[in-house]
Amino acid sequence: MNKKPFIQQAWLRALLFILIAFPITIAIGFGIDIVLNGLYAYDYATGSIPIAQFLKQYVTGNIGFIIIILVFVYWIDKRTLFSLGFEWKGFQTDAITGLAVSMAILFTGSSILVITQNLYITNAIFSLQQFLIAIALYIIVAFNEEIIFRGYLLSNLLKSMNRWWALIIVSVLFALLHSQNQHINTISFINIFLGGILLGINYVYTKNLWFSIFFHFGWNFFQGSVLGYNISGTGIEQGSSLMQQTTLGSVYLTGGNFGFEGSILCTVLIPLMIIVLFVHYNRKEKKVAE
Repeated sequence: MNKKPFIQQAWLRALLFILIAFPITIAIGFGIDIVLNGLYAYDYATGSIPIAQFLKQYVTGNIGFIIIILVFVYWIDKRTLFSLGFEWKGFQTDAITGLAVSMAILFTGSSILVITQNLYITNAIFSLQQFLIAIALYIIVAFNEEIIFRGYLLSNLLKSMNRWWALIIVSVLFALLHSQNQHINTISFINIFLGGILLGINYVYTKNLWFSIFFHFGWNFFQGSVLGYNISGTGIEQGSSLMQQTTLGSVYLTGGNFGFEGSILCTVLIPLMIIVLFVHYNRKEKKVAE
């Protein structure tokens, strides 16, 4: 599409999306639950939730976002969904890098916890059905959140301000979205903010979503369905993971009930990876400019 946006100012489009999309998607999600179940379907405070139930909850709860993002992209921005950063050719390496980075952080942090006897793998269970449900869930989560935060909000703010301020603002919003999760504390909030920086740093340089989508998927999948952590305090049933684990010691080290995102190891490892990626993409950008 080569049409002029309905609203010319990109920062205003982003602001309106924040003010409109979040309330509407909550209202639609609650409305669907009331229609289907007669009440809000699940109280997370009651305990862990089966992964299949969580998948259903996530899909119904985010239908509003899907509707609103389509309205904004096609009618407000006057562009296509593909233009948000779905070009695949030439970005396969970024996708693989995103997946590899998620694994590197999680397995490095978990290895440290095992070596220091703060984490024990107590059992291993494989269920093909649970794995397939997990893959479907985390693919949907990755696409949904990356389209919203990096594809729409960050892409618009990058047109309106300094790219690093744009990245910081979107990362704060990303952390705020998770601020109502169970067991969140200052460390986990900071780590989610840092995770937002890591998810967005590739987009700042490439305007492409595949790094962040693959990283986001890998982070959730390996953290929850392979290593057995809670994911952002969501309380997805641990019985759905490949490895069953027990943590000992300080919750500030292990992450406690929030999962690895609540660990100070995460606070150290994510910034290190941000620095590595910043140096890499900065050098690449300078080389192209020469």
